[in-house]
Amino acid sequence: MDGLMLPNEKILLEIRRSPLALLRGLFDLTIALLLFWGMFKAMAEVPFWDSWWLVGQYRELATRFLWEGAGIPASWIAALFGLLALLVGVGALRQLMREASRRYSVTSLRVMNRRGFVGRATDELYLLSVDGVSLHQSLFGRLLGHASLIIAGRGNNQLRFTFVRKPDEVREKIDRIVLARRNKQPQE
Repeated sequence: MDGLMLPNEKILLEIRRSPLALLRGLFDLTIALLLFWGMFKAMAEVPFWDSWWLVGQYRELATRFLWEGAGIPASWIAALFGLLALLVGVGALRQLMREASRRYSVTSLRVMNRRGFVGRATDELYLLSVDGVSLHQSLFGRLLGHASLIIAGRGNNQLRFTFVRKPDEVREKIDRIVLARRNKQPQE
């Protein structure tokens, strides 16, 4: 953070995020782990789907219209499970890293949205260009205590802060900081 600060700039507000921001990544990671489990179960001597009614019907049709033992080899299904698990797992880890690396802050000069551990991206608005702060909260967000804040700047510039804890408090603090900064500036 220190490399991003301007001279005489101080952090006034670090905005905390709800741990629910990680929920999507954790859900996807759970799906990936289940697919890996399915891959290992498919490579067993007797695949886990052998006792399913639908598989029995498929075998009966394949035997009647093709030949005895016709069907998809279990190793192909295991490979498919493994490939799907890998794709879903990489996507889940990417999502978790993206959400875990997000940082929202308000300094004495700017409002900042930073993300990234290795590669970094920073979106910012100068306090003097902030026109307003909007709060968007769903029913679940209201029940669980989080919301999205949209900080509008001049023109079409805006920053979106998602999964903000105590959003009413944060919005009020940002408004106070913006108004205090504007009152310090000489009027033209």
